Amino acid sequence: MWQNIIIFIIIAACLFFIGRRIRRQLDGSKTGCGSSCGGCGNPSAKTKDCATKNTPPLH
Repeated sequence: MWQNIIIFIIIAACLFFIGRRIRRQLDGSKTGCGSSCGGCGNPSAKTKDCATKNTPPLH
């Protein structure tokens, strides 16, 4: 019986996080990246640390 309750709680948590992500996509709200290096459209908003971060080339 308690195994079923644990499985129900896990499934409910998964549905909650999936629903929250879908709602955010439909609303168009976005979260910030915190460092302004993740493809910000405003070049003046980039920090000095952005120039030192090198991304490896995709081969």
